[in-house]
Amino acid sequence: MTTSDIAMTASGTSFLDGGPAVPAEVADLGEALVRAAERDDDTEQSIRFIGVDGREEGTTYRRLLDDAARMLAGLRAAGVRAGETVVLQVADDPELLTAFWACVLGGFVPMPVNAGATADQRAAAPELLRRVWDGYGAPRVVTGVDQRLAPEVTADPRWEGAWLGTTRDLLTHAPDRNRHRADADDPAVRLLTSGSTGVPKAVVLTHRNVLSRTAATARVNRLNDRTRTFNWMPLDHVGGLVMFHARDVYLGCHQVHARFEWVLDDPLRWLTAMDRHRSDTTWAPNFAFGLINDQANRVEEQSWDLSCVRYIMNGGEAVRSGVVRRFMEVLAPFGLRPDAMYPGWGMSETSAGVADCEFSAVDAGDERYVPVGRPQPGTSLRVVDERNELVPPGVTGRLQVAGATVTSGYYRNDEQNRQSFTSDGWFKSGDLAYVQNGILTVTGRADDVIQLDGVTYHGHEIEAVVEELDCVAPSYTVACAVSAAGGKGEELAVFFHPREGVDSAEAEGLVRGRVAEAFGVGLAHVVPVTKEDVPKTGIGKLRRAQLRQRFEESREAEHTDMSATRA
Repeated sequence: MTTSDIAMTASGTSFLDGGPAVPAEVADLGEALVRAAERDDDTEQSIRFIGVDGREEGTTYRRLLDDAARMLAGLRAAGVRAGETVVLQVADDPELLTAFWACVLGGFVPMPVNAGATADQRAAAPELLRRVWDGYGAPRVVTGVDQRLAPEVTADPRWEGAWLGTTRDLLTHAPDRNRHRADADDPAVRLLTSGSTGVPKAVVLTHRNVLSRTAATARVNRLNDRTRTFNWMPLDHVGGLVMFHARDVYLGCHQVHARFEWVLDDPLRWLTAMDRHRSDTTWAPNFAFGLINDQANRVEEQSWDLSCVRYIMNGGEAVRSGVVRRFMEVLAPFGLRPDAMYPGWGMSETSAGVADCEFSAVDAGDERYVPVGRPQPGTSLRVVDERNELVPPGVTGRLQVAGATVTSGYYRNDEQNRQSFTSDGWFKSGDLAYVQNGILTVTGRADDVIQLDGVTYHGHEIEAVVEELDCVAPSYTVACAVSAAGGKGEELAVFFHPREGVDSAEAEGLVRGRVAEAFGVGLAHVVPVTKEDVPKTGIGKLRRAQLRQRFEESREAEHTDMSATRA
């Protein structure tokens, strides 16, 4: 039975097929960089970087290829062989990308490790490297010139043979132009999942995975060498590295990468920089659009021209309809097109986003869930019940994915692979979703479900309602179920960050009243917290489970002050 036959057979069910994969124009990622360098006329610095201090530097594809060849020579001189894993913990974005491409050109498998986009993450970086290095058998490691290392690592006798030096050391070699030709199913990168306090899972993405996703999105979203992109998510994350940078190298287009912390310090810098660079394509999780909305008074004072912006991918966390509509309304006076916003879905395991759709075409005013469209070519999606059988249209079930864009599994983790794939080869995403009229809507994570009086909610729904209050700062609200005292069932807790100058007791009362009004339920716990109390991933997603654990542990220790439990 062909793919088209399957799609016809599944018509009217919760199965969506994106059709055949789009053939890539290159055989492997290394060829994509070589092609971009050959087409580069060296008159424009096509890759721009904005540092934490706002200063810019740029390079060309030719120079990126040349620097990667220098670093490749250093790696080969140190004895690294094709197929070996090379851990990269490099804070400097240009040097991180150079190290990534050096590995690709040599047939080594880069494993980027977060070096810290925020002060808290930088403090945690040495311990993260230790866990990764120990957990994956002391692989080879490249670090940035100023990278701090955990004493337990450097004291280990294996470290001397594992550490390959800093990126600056490796760049001193003469270029090695003899690149490795990878097979399509060779691993191209191993990406670490966020949120783990143990050894993070490593998602294996092959050249076929990355190129299939890249070619598909280029066709569907009309991206080409004239596209001008802007990314401010960390380059060790699938969104920054694969969805944007690797794709943009494939396209040979102009790309700008700003430091995460630089934008967080003043979110309006994002749009100011896009205006300056005439960027037409960008992305962010939903919380980032809320940060712009929160600065609406300052936005009115700007003189941006955003008429060139045509594709804003909103993904990485639950999309909130009210936030999107407000964002589009705030920026309409600056020429932002009403059809520029694209809610989407994807994950590291699918090589980033594999489904999206125009918000203005699917928004029906539903504040609860926002559709994310149909799968792109090379990807199939289905929504099933506990027996892996398709549910009827409109019925919420478990979202599974298959196709050329989907990982074959996690590195050195057979048990997780057995749990993550069905017997017929579908990857279990961990998300809940439904299909209606051939369009996918993701309702939330399965582990984010909250049962209140027999009704199912997701934490992000309650958080959205709480953040409608003027007294609550956006993007630091967490709603989750916590264990009741004495272990008798669960009860609802909301953690929120009051705005400066707000009376916390008064804000607590407003939060209770707002949740009761919207959902008809009471809150067992309303907890004011500082921004530092709220754990987030490298791209700013909330780590609800980690905050819940801290809260429960603090209660057990009879400490109710959240500041005493900061990481």
